[in-house]
Amino acid sequence: MIDREALVEDAPGTPSFVDTHCHLDDESFDADLPDVLARSREAGVRRWINVGFGPDRWRGAIDLAARHPGMAFMLGVHPSEAEAWNTRVHQDLRQFMIQSPPVSVGEVGLDFYRGETNVDQQVRVFNAMLDLAIEHDIPATIHMRSSESLILDVLQSRTTVPPLVFHSFDGREALTDWILANGACVGVGGLATRTKSHDLQRELKRIPLDQIVLETDSPYLVPNGFKHRRNTPESITRIAAFLAGLREVAVADIAAQTTRNAERLFERLPPA
Repeated sequence: MIDREALVEDAPGTPSFVDTHCHLDDESFDADLPDVLARSREAGVRRWINVGFGPDRWRGAIDLAARHPGMAFMLGVHPSEAEAWNTRVHQDLRQFMIQSPPVSVGEVGLDFYRGETNVDQQVRVFNAMLDLAIEHDIPATIHMRSSESLILDVLQSRTTVPPLVFHSFDGREALTDWILANGACVGVGGLATRTKSHDLQRELKRIPLDQIVLETDSPYLVPNGFKHRRNTPESITRIAAFLAGLREVAVADIAAQTTRNAERLFERLPPA
């Protein structure tokens, strides 16, 4: 059987992108991941960071990256997994990170979309994840949903924070101010392209391009106008085109700068 993925080569002059946040171990990719990655490469998206967001995902994320050139992984405990956190889970995660170093701790943070339940536990886990990122000298990737004020409170209460990227950024003015003051990065994906995202688009115009990375959150957050219900890494090109229009710059400039940003932020990112 021909390995279509291995046959894809860079076309001269094609911009090169990094999808800094995707869930390629999701069951929706079980049947066709090699083809998905091949189409991604053909579109110029040649590196991916897969998210191991809970204990039952860590080993799979590591193994998936080992099988696919250009793929990296992050490891962490998503706020939806916070109730599973205990000393043993903490020790296991630290051991995984020593044996198979990730490019980031993530995705981690606070999520109160369904109500403010287990707040103390989520905050406890979030702080532990930030500490792990500092311990391993890597960034933390923040998941934030209906929790912006408390996220800010946690960050402002700490004496130190690791380098941060706000996944699927959807912050208001106060968070943007903090990001600008502290040199954090934001992940721009499908959410920003939606017609009702006026407030988000206004905030994105305030953030320097050297603090922006691109992401899909595949298979979630399909960008506006993308014909498939399952998001895939190739939609990075649509997100980049949208951001280029918003910032009034060339798509090639978006590709070059966001790739440099990803390489700076995620120092263990593999070569394209």
